[in-house]
Amino acid sequence: MEFADVYDRPHQLVGKTACFGGDLHPTSPYPCPTSIQCTIEEIADDVATVSTWWLEGGPNSTRFVFDIWLDTLTPITDDT
Repeated sequence: MEFADVYDRPHQLVGKTACFGGDLHPTSPYPCPTSIQCTIEEIADDVATVSTWWLEGGPNSTRFVFDIWLDTLTPITDDT
């Protein structure tokens, strides 16, 4: 998954397709829309600081934290 944060800095998240939303297959045409679960850490004006709970790791167990536009977030729906 590749995206730019509110400061136009590029980010790349790498993981198995099960980590991302959407219908991704090896034959999917790229780029294609997808999603990822995250935790909202803070909201200031129309910018949300979010973190990924599943990408913790590294030498200091640091979470991946980034700023995105608030209007790009969508709630998780429970289909059960």
